[in-house]
Amino acid sequence: MSQPPDEDALCRALLLELSRYLDGELTPARCKQIEQHIGSCTGCTTMAARLRETMDVCRAAREQHLPADVRERARARIKALLEE
Repeated sequence: MSQPPDEDALCRALLLELSRYLDGELTPARCKQIEQHIGSCTGCTTMAARLRETMDVCRAAREQHLPADVRERARARIKALLEE
């Protein structure tokens, strides 16, 4: 069963701003609107939770350092791909 057209428009608008919302880059008023929508829309609740998890994993990964040999092999492979 699909959502009403107005609800679809709200979901699309939210998805365009979701990353900025999770990063705390929106106005308090816009955050409140998004939170109200997320609280009533299971699809957007799921999307927000999954994006938050993904962002957390990415933040944790950037704190880990690859061994020098792995970095060098990656650089060499990227260089080879760029030269093709």
